[in-house]
Amino acid sequence: MRFSSDMSSFLKAVGYIGLLALFIGILFLVLGCFRISSFAFKTYESIEKIPHNKVGLLLGTSSLNSNGQPNDYFTYRIIAAAQLFKSGKIDYILASGDNLHHSYNEPRQMIRALVKAGVPADRIVADFAGISTLDSVIRARKVFLLKNVTIISQDFQNERALFIADNYDLNAVGFNALSPNYGFFSKVAIREFFARIKCALDVYLLKSQPKFLGKPESIGKSALPKEMSNKPKKLTSPLKFITDNAQVLKEKARIAKYEPIAKKTSDNAKMIRKRVEQAEYEYYIPEARVQENKNNIDKQQIEVLSEEQTEALEEANEVASESLNVGTTNTYIDPNIPAKPNLQANPD
Repeated sequence: MRFSSDMSSFLKAVGYIGLLALFIGILFLVLGCFRISSFAFKTYESIEKIPHNKVGLLLGTSSLNSNGQPNDYFTYRIIAAAQLFKSGKIDYILASGDNLHHSYNEPRQMIRALVKAGVPADRIVADFAGISTLDSVIRARKVFLLKNVTIISQDFQNERALFIADNYDLNAVGFNALSPNYGFFSKVAIREFFARIKCALDVYLLKSQPKFLGKPESIGKSALPKEMSNKPKKLTSPLKFITDNAQVLKEKARIAKYEPIAKKTSDNAKMIRKRVEQAEYEYYIPEARVQENKNNIDKQQIEVLSEEQTEALEEANEVASESLNVGTTNTYIDPNIPAKPNLQANPD
């Protein structure tokens, strides 16, 4: 009885845990689906409003339905991509689709339809490994090296593709092509419900990657990344020898840095002081010499002026003496007294 009671309690606990795990799983998937639906705000239906991107990622689908009739989803996507290109909103179209065998080739079908719609063939790039929406989006980032892209498909697939792009470092917007009205419970709607659950698991839990990657490919004038190499272009550090280690190299670097300014072995305080005085003398003496030369020039000018003044005074004294001597003789003639006849004049 006790064993059966313990077993019953254990089964109840397992059942509760299972129900709790189921509830958490359902809640996770519901929230994931809501998160995918929130990317409807990054989709556009107007060509005038959608921003320009260099490349448009055209998601693939078959051109024919299972009954052999034309697939409206395919036709509307081709029309949307051609309109974006002709309006100048994209410069290239990356046609990404499934190509698992020779009889089924979505990219080739899209390229033929795009050329018929007026898109030049040299502006179309094929991605033959876009097996799923996840593969197409991640390959656009990792293989075709796109950072910005316009995703072209119907609204439901655009939301899922934008959700994937947001989690794989790809800045993307979506352009919604027309959707055929097949009803809410159509085969496509049911398939999309399970596709969103799988998408949430792939992104959040499984961290899924594309089935095929490969070497990077350029679109237009995009430069390919350079191949990695361990060989440096030039030496970034001195060559190391077998006996060298970090401590030895550090000591050598310190010696090389401080050796030019280091004190010599034969230097002492007296010699250093003498060098300082010599440097100060060489610095200050030129100014003293300039001042001394200036004083000498002024002294010479004063001496020259003194000599000139002495000579001038001597000349003035001589002139004054001569004037006094001349003044002692009778040199004055009165104009009122008639002049005496010159007795020594010629008698004739």
